[in-house]
Amino acid sequence: MKLLFVVKDIDTEHLGIMMLSSLLKQAGHQVDVAEADLRKIYRKLRLGKYDIVAYSCTSPFFSFYLEINRKIKKDFNIFSIFGGPHPTLLPEIINHQSIDCICRGEGEYALLDLVEAMSSRQDFHDIENLWVKTERVVHKNNLRPLICNLDALPFPDRDLFYYNETVDRGKMHVLTTRGCLYDCSYCIHAFYDKLYNGQEKMLRRRSVDNVIKEIREVKEKADIRFIMFEDDLFTSSPEWLKEFSLQYKKYIKLKFFCYIRPDMVTASIIRELKEAGCASVSMGFESASERLRNDILKRNMSKKTMINAARLVKENNIRLKTTNIIGIPTSSLEDDIDTLKINIQCKVDYAGAKLLMPYPKTEAREFSEKINVLTDKNYELTQKSSPFSFKERKDKRARENLSKLFAITVEFPFLLSFTRKIIYSPLGLIYAYVNLLWDGYCSFSRLYPTDFKGFWAGARKHLRKFRD
Repeated sequence: MKLLFVVKDIDTEHLGIMMLSSLLKQAGHQVDVAEADLRKIYRKLRLGKYDIVAYSCTSPFFSFYLEINRKIKKDFNIFSIFGGPHPTLLPEIINHQSIDCICRGEGEYALLDLVEAMSSRQDFHDIENLWVKTERVVHKNNLRPLICNLDALPFPDRDLFYYNETVDRGKMHVLTTRGCLYDCSYCIHAFYDKLYNGQEKMLRRRSVDNVIKEIREVKEKADIRFIMFEDDLFTSSPEWLKEFSLQYKKYIKLKFFCYIRPDMVTASIIRELKEAGCASVSMGFESASERLRNDILKRNMSKKTMINAARLVKENNIRLKTTNIIGIPTSSLEDDIDTLKINIQCKVDYAGAKLLMPYPKTEAREFSEKINVLTDKNYELTQKSSPFSFKERKDKRARENLSKLFAITVEFPFLLSFTRKIIYSPLGLIYAYVNLLWDGYCSFSRLYPTDFKGFWAGARKHLRKFRD
């Protein structure tokens, strides 16, 4: 069987798709990827005679992929499957005429079962995790248990995106865990936990040996100069981290980046990260307001905890990136300014700020609908504008512009009074470009440094995002 993944942001290594590809290729099937451009897709479909076209989509990109799939299905007799967060949250998308199948939850073995059944011309309507549409009915199958032994999975198929020269080959992206221990209101993990009856709270982690083996294999084949660990909770296990630190500095010896959570930070954990070679970390501040951070966002941590965690990171000469959320319902502009100020106080190396996006099935969406402030009720939420109503129209523009000027104001605090004035102006596109340039500079000189070649690969990626 031949399967074609269609991907919008082709200049990114999609670890989920790469895992699916590895498993399918291991079973003898053929997998390819195409940029989400109809001319390029049609060229591949005409030459390759593919059996399945697949999409892994989040909510903001669903309509985009749906329209592409509709056109493909009009011109080609091919089976289509949608997987990823959006079909998991809203499986009723199967009712769209052009969609043949959706996958809920983890897709590795469900997709393999589907391809194997189709290749041997067996019935595939009862495969767990899949909803399959026939002419008369939609077969809504149950979920299979989550994959507990992550070491049993093959390593991601990194050759899948290798042909694309815009991918920065100097960086390697790695996942060591699945699941999450927390229920932040803006995240889909809380919904996943309900969907799996509590299984999602069991943080599943690969062994240190397995992680090190993957990195060593890629390092031997490619010019890898920096490692990006993409786990939400990289430091959740002190015992695992201690073993990792010993093996990583012995066998890998490359600088790396990871995500940490302020209330999981201790002096010993930061010391282990530093000794292993950690160059930078990211942690979520989200909001300086106790009410917004804990009552609405469900972060359940104090401001003191955040400040102490930042201090430990900076004292160990590790670069600090923070994530912050602007425009939370019931918040004031001063709440957002206070969030900016706590980043200044902690001397953050890059303070990222995004507008709150209430994605489907999250508690944040339920809350915004309950208090009737959600003006954009579709699921194609992007960072271009806030989906909420505010007391005055100028407040909405101010929040949107502050999110773009947040990082550079944290870097240069003397700009704060100036920023307060210009966030009301209709110059959001210019501010977005300023933010893009500053983000690019900090990414490639501070947070994830590789070299000049890596800088240009990343610069092309950022310019592409701005164009889109």
